[in-house]
Amino acid sequence: MRRVKTTTLGKRIITTCADNTLIYWDPRSPTPLFKLTGNDARFDLGGITSLAVNPASSIAVVGGAEGGVRVISLSKGEVISALGGHAEGESVEAIAFVNIVAAIDGASGPVGSTNTNTVVTGATDGKVCIWDLNTSRLRTTLEHKVSRILVFSSTFLRPHTCC
Repeated sequence: MRRVKTTTLGKRIITTCADNTLIYWDPRSPTPLFKLTGNDARFDLGGITSLAVNPASSIAVVGGAEGGVRVISLSKGEVISALGGHAEGESVEAIAFVNIVAAIDGASGPVGSTNTNTVVTGATDGKVCIWDLNTSRLRTTLEHKVSRILVFSSTFLRPHTCC
């Protein structure tokens, strides 16, 4: 198992593996609610390296070892969209949901509120991509000249570099 996340209030659990498997669980049952694998061509990421769940617990975003990003509906158990802003073959190592409007003007609710439809991804290609999940469009890309692994906090917009 590579990543484990819980939904808001811990009512559901999401596990992912490097073998390209995502499983959505109800902790009261040993049977998964749904399972996505690389056998589904829309979900093949070459292995899952990162995972984030939106504050409303309705969407999960996963990043892959080959640069792909997938948006998953947790209510339907299916891929909603594929986001393609990172270089092929470069691992997506960080994902965070952010409320950019609140971070800029402070008037639209707290950063990380349930109205968050913006996700930020960071990969070993040195890019930070900011996505609008309402349209599945890339809003902007921030690029470092030297590739680094980026770690985000869901309550702050600034990335923290490590390694």
